[in-house]
Amino acid sequence: MSSYELALDRRAKEIEWENDTCDQYDYRIAAFCGLAAGVIDALFVGAPGQGALGRLTDKGADALVQKIAVMLWKGDKRSSAGGRPRRAPDTLERAISYLEQAFPVNYDARYAADLRDTGGALSSMAAKNHHLLSLAHSPDLIGLIFSILDQFTGGASFLYKGRVIRLIPVKDARGNKTAYMQGTTFSSKLFCGICNWLGHLASDLCGSSSTRREGKTGRGAGLPIPFYNLLLLMNFGNFDGASFAELAVKVFEEGYDLRHGAAMAVPVMVEECSIKLIWALKRRFYAGKDWSECIPSSKHADLRIMLLVGNAALCLVDAADAAIRAAVSGGSPLTFVLHLNLIAWARLITLIFKELRIRYGAGVDGAFAQYLAAAGLNDAYALRQYYERMNRLDATLEQKLTEFVRETEKEYERFINGVNQSLNPACGTPRQRQEASVAFARRHGAAPERIMETPEQLREWLGGADRQKKR
Repeated sequence: MSSYELALDRRAKEIEWENDTCDQYDYRIAAFCGLAAGVIDALFVGAPGQGALGRLTDKGADALVQKIAVMLWKGDKRSSAGGRPRRAPDTLERAISYLEQAFPVNYDARYAADLRDTGGALSSMAAKNHHLLSLAHSPDLIGLIFSILDQFTGGASFLYKGRVIRLIPVKDARGNKTAYMQGTTFSSKLFCGICNWLGHLASDLCGSSSTRREGKTGRGAGLPIPFYNLLLLMNFGNFDGASFAELAVKVFEEGYDLRHGAAMAVPVMVEECSIKLIWALKRRFYAGKDWSECIPSSKHADLRIMLLVGNAALCLVDAADAAIRAAVSGGSPLTFVLHLNLIAWARLITLIFKELRIRYGAGVDGAFAQYLAAAGLNDAYALRQYYERMNRLDATLEQKLTEFVRETEKEYERFINGVNQSLNPACGTPRQRQEASVAFARRHGAAPERIMETPEQLREWLGGADRQKKR
């Protein structure tokens, strides 16, 4: 087939995929996979620290932190006097303690007393919730941006009553009164800041060294689920006397952190993988399609609908389980939210908006922005605009840095070439080297009276120097 015929065939298949519809078996398969995943979520996830999957992810996180600490300890070039422990961190407490001292940050304030001029803000901040209130502790793009910003400026960024506030720490994590920042140039500081952010996140993944000592049974205050802190912008509603943002903080304090998020992701992965596997097998052996047309992709309309139905079924079981458990405990909103699978609901909302954009175009984005404004969530919209401006600024700085490095390399290359042409015997005749030397001196701003343009001038200058030495 010619390239034109191949293009027509490919376009015909894409049109077929876009118009594929689900039959009754597709809906039943998707619903069954979603319901089965919902049962797994209800029985093996539950509330933080209670389900078997939650305990499994907690142990996995503990082991991960220990492995990271041992790996970094082996590559640590500091001496024992410089802060490197004499032996490898062989317990979780020692691993966390090593990471804490190896990756200190200035924004790790645990109480309002650790900050200057709070004006009464963050009065409820404590060790169990400061990872959520501090934007730089978020393990996502938000946390990276604010971590670099805080490390460069010496400030600390927090979410308080639906808005972002910036304060100055009394001391940094090492007890210094000034910000702790490694590196000498902008690029080196940026690299060190990113590494410091990642290392500090590892130290906070399973709580602090004081809360994970041997003999203690607590899980410790971990890191928030990516983008979970955006819920703190929704400072409205009344849930047993607390706003939605305050309820989100209470939920986090009960252990609804990144480790629990990993446990909640398991039923979602089971549901999606099972639907994609069955869809591919059905398409291959029932519809007789080629294997190249059985690769799960968002181009297939029927697969998108099956995933949407499956996630909806999972969320239906999850909501029913949370409602029953909340009713048994007296109708507590806190209990209801603790048993909700945030990962499943976020995935369902993502699939819905993705399908709407595919069917109705990017106009959905404008409608969503108008909805945020009408609902009084202007801070969330403004925060998104702020992130976009930060991304554009980062791209501009990266471009300028690249141009600067390129120009510096060119200038260095010209300098080396000038030196070689002036001094290297392999580069031309003595006359040519002498002319190149004069041109090199003029190009770099040497004073005219110090430039020896002819051999006679050089000999005269050397003779005058000899006479001064004899005197």
